[in-house]
Amino acid sequence: MQDPTPETRNTMLRNGLPHFALNLAGATYIMALLNTAFWQRLMTLFEGDLLAAIGLAAAVGALTLLLLELIGPSVLQKPVLAVLILISASANYFQTTFGVFIDEEMVRSTLETTVAESRHLITASMVLKIGLTGVLPVLILWKIPVRRARVIHQLWRYPLGVVVSFALVIGFLFTNYKTYSSVLRENHALMQSYQPGATLLSVAKFIKNEYATGRIEVAPLGEDVAQGAQLSNSDKPLVFVLFVGETTRAANFGLEGYERNTTPNLAAREDVIYFPNTTSCGTVTTVSVPCMFSPFSQDDYSRDQYFASENLVDVISRAGFDVQWWDNNTGDQTVMQRLDWAKVDATWDPDACAAGECTDAIFLPLIDQVLETATGNTLLILHMIGSHGPAYFMRYPESRAQFTPDCRSAEFADCTDQEIINAYDNTIIEADYVLAGAIERLSQAQNVDTAMLYISDHGESLGEGGVFLHGLPRFMAPDVQTHVPFLVWLGQSYQSRFGIDQTCLESNRNSGTSQDMVFHSMLGLLNLDTEARNPRLDITTACSADAG
Repeated sequence: MQDPTPETRNTMLRNGLPHFALNLAGATYIMALLNTAFWQRLMTLFEGDLLAAIGLAAAVGALTLLLLELIGPSVLQKPVLAVLILISASANYFQTTFGVFIDEEMVRSTLETTVAESRHLITASMVLKIGLTGVLPVLILWKIPVRRARVIHQLWRYPLGVVVSFALVIGFLFTNYKTYSSVLRENHALMQSYQPGATLLSVAKFIKNEYATGRIEVAPLGEDVAQGAQLSNSDKPLVFVLFVGETTRAANFGLEGYERNTTPNLAAREDVIYFPNTTSCGTVTTVSVPCMFSPFSQDDYSRDQYFASENLVDVISRAGFDVQWWDNNTGDQTVMQRLDWAKVDATWDPDACAAGECTDAIFLPLIDQVLETATGNTLLILHMIGSHGPAYFMRYPESRAQFTPDCRSAEFADCTDQEIINAYDNTIIEADYVLAGAIERLSQAQNVDTAMLYISDHGESLGEGGVFLHGLPRFMAPDVQTHVPFLVWLGQSYQSRFGIDQTCLESNRNSGTSQDMVFHSMLGLLNLDTEARNPRLDITTACSADAG
């Protein structure tokens, strides 16, 4: 058979590609070039069996084709294909660069992040890679002519395309069904790395759960709460500061035993009680923060349950405390949805905000103000920016950087592994400066009793196993993302008034702690009596004068 003449080829080009052919080309491109993480996991699982790997990849590629046929009929084809290419290119970049998964909580974190945080992720490398693998192919796609069937022919062409695509999925799967079904059942991470499927499914789950959340009726919690004798029988207010840390991993925290002394100021104090081996509820802020303020344990926690119940701040507010939430991060994470919260004000300390974003030193003048003006029992919740990446260098002033050279870029590819670690460790040096500064101020207060608790929301990966940042599903997250620092400081007058034995707390600090204990321990530390408090999850139970 003779090759088409130039005239014939020009005629074919003018007539355009068949609808199915363009979808096949698009699905092949997405599968072959925009699923790097999927291919890496697939080849690891099928090491030594290339044919089986190709068979499963073909089935997943056919799934992409099915998706295009299903949601992109007729004139919707190009817009749908363009969106899926852009989604896949973006997800592929973040998966291969940071080793993250695009799940429901990652979608939620992305939508709730601040402009300041998100702009650090927009690097030259990101723009270049997504531009070349996503934007450029979409521009080419838009120039490709497509042969459109008449409306009456769409009545049979659309279902035929869907059926053929579905048949391809089933056909490839059944070439080795026993093996493939076992792999898919036991290795969820494989399909969680598949794009655009994983992202689309996560967005769908997010929308569904957000809709369901808006219809949930909130049950009251701790309606029986009452002030204990030590709290009520005093004319001196209590000011308790609760620091909610951000992205600080225990592995690099000096008090945990890290080889570098990243917490010199805290280590110099004999009155700081540090609880090693503390675990987080999740690996992202949107899970860990609501979870630790809820009465539910990690095993029982769900977002629906959280929204169906009041939380810690509601109970404490009901007990007569002035509950204040000041934020230097991504907001209150709905913890204060029935109360007020506010962002920090750069005018409190212009030097702390000189770089355009405030370091956590911005909280120190606020603590001074609260200590000076407090006339009633006060819970001051301070949500830190902590060690949030990838722009670690923005979390501390250069004048307090102890580990150099440090990575001065949000693009990790511009830095060595050691420079990244140096920058991260400097963020903990800054946290140490802020926490120790807060303790110094609290210890000098004369008009109020004072105490403080600090716990980070989750940890961070610094390149171990090729993973950076955080957010891996908890069932597969490395220890560095779930092992967090946790400490308590109790003022002398506080200890005398509330009868909490610091030596006792010290002796029990190695017993194993988690964010499950924050809700119950805060009630114990504030001397609030309620059936909502579980004594077994309260660190003060065995060490309080009225323990029980």
